[in-house]
Amino acid sequence: MQSNMCCGKLSVKDGWIICPVCRNKRLLRIEEETEAHDLPVYCRDCKTEIILDITRGRSVERRSQ
Repeated sequence: MQSNMCCGKLSVKDGWIICPVCRNKRLLRIEEETEAHDLPVYCRDCKTEIILDITRGRSVERRSQ
């Protein structure tokens, strides 16, 4: 079984992560000290799930399978 991992940076505007699919501004609110590993986030507008890795509230990477 192979998994296609796609990684990319996400945009953060005014402390909110922006959905890369529908550009919804209110996907997830993060603070400067937020850290998370393999955090699943669901967008209610476009019905997609994104796995996030957040480091120190700045570097947000998206991984989808």
